[in-house]
Amino acid sequence: MTHISIRDLQKISGEAIGALPGPTPVKSGERTVGLLIPLRSADPDRLAAVLKRAEALARGRDPATDDAALAAFGGVDPVDWSVAAVNALTGKPGKSRKSKA
Repeated sequence: MTHISIRDLQKISGEAIGALPGPTPVKSGERTVGLLIPLRSADPDRLAAVLKRAEALARGRDPATDDAALAAFGGVDPVDWSVAAVNALTGKPGKSRKSKA
């Protein structure tokens, strides 16, 4: 499907949207008026691997050096975005991750 018409958009099901191969233009006549992007659940194993890599890379960084580098762009985001801090903020209990050696 190269595009969806504005009329077809009114009739399309959630299942059909999820089956779209990727971002799909929504057209009214010849004019593109929007973009329909199907949302998919992340693969938990892939997400865990990315998070593990990000945490490993973060351990090698110096927060003071990062803040100094960002200072030229204005206020530095003071939020602690660590997994523990986000879990505490959202009220979700942290899970113990054991490294697979």
